[in-house]
Amino acid sequence: MIETIKQDMLVAIEALKRDNFDLVNIIGNRIASDSMIMKRNELIITGFLLKEVSIEIRRVKEINEKNLTRCKDTGRKFLEGLLSLLEDKIVNKEIWEKYQNYEKEVRKYLISDIESSIYKENPDFTKETRTMLLEHLTGNKRLLTKRDYRSVEGIASEISRVINAYGFYPEDLVFYLVMKVFSSYYNYFIYDYYLEESEEEKTKKEKEMNSYIDNIYELFSAGNNLNDLYEGSTKIIGELGTKWRAHFINLGEIRMIVERGIELPPEAKKKIEEGIAEVFERKIKEGK
Repeated sequence: MIETIKQDMLVAIEALKRDNFDLVNIIGNRIASDSMIMKRNELIITGFLLKEVSIEIRRVKEINEKNLTRCKDTGRKFLEGLLSLLEDKIVNKEIWEKYQNYEKEVRKYLISDIESSIYKENPDFTKETRTMLLEHLTGNKRLLTKRDYRSVEGIASEISRVINAYGFYPEDLVFYLVMKVFSSYYNYFIYDYYLEESEEEKTKKEKEMNSYIDNIYELFSAGNNLNDLYEGSTKIIGELGTKWRAHFINLGEIRMIVERGIELPPEAKKKIEEGIAEVFERKIKEGK
């Protein structure tokens, strides 16, 4: 069944060659779903890496199109490298190392010429940023079940910014991807959480989310060697990715119910939520 994932990867490589970055992102989603179907959660990381390539190469084009060809070539080689690793036995260390090599080549093109001419390599600052963000995550768990808080997205964005400007140690890049995947999971979690009417079920959902935060904190604060970090983070990504795709099957593409900064009365919000939930339920029953 690994051939299914290999075919997905071949489509993504061809799409990247043709500047179809949206399709590369879509194939990343497919790989996550196909991995879940195959019960090969350790492969879900490759789907998220495809999504990263799609986002970053598009970003390169927006910043300075003259760098696009070079970065597309780097991205293609990265995806071909991932393809070569797709066998019955996956070595997680090799996937992470290829990701690091790719990111070292591309990250300098993800900031402007002005920024790259001034910011100097300083991975120690990135390490300090990671430590602060990790403490911030676990110290503010209570905020994550409140409306309109974007802490998880903010943490992923902040470590990404610092990595691009100052470089990184392997642990920093692993932390970034784990938080990016956690953000995908969390976006559905919080949506589902507020659709839930049972307080008992809400408590269960909150405990599940907090357990993931505890696992992430333990993984990155325990002083693990790199191999243990690679294995542990791949496992967390597999679990969060599976939850994310299961939510997608149930809810489809979620959208913000209310634009941030616009406050509606609780009764109005509840009616909107109920209406959207009813539409989703009808579509699922119709097989759409």
